[in-house]
Amino acid sequence: MATLRNAAIGALRLAGVTNIAAATRHHARNANRPLALLGII
Repeated sequence: MATLRNAAIGALRLAGVTNIAAATRHHARNANRPLALLGII
């Protein structure tokens, strides 16, 4: 679980996010947002 969390934080940092907590909450609200961040959709 820690590895997945660190990967998510790394992806957010690469996207230029400065507030990780707010970005995590924002992406948790909609299942498509993390996929879009990774370029899957």
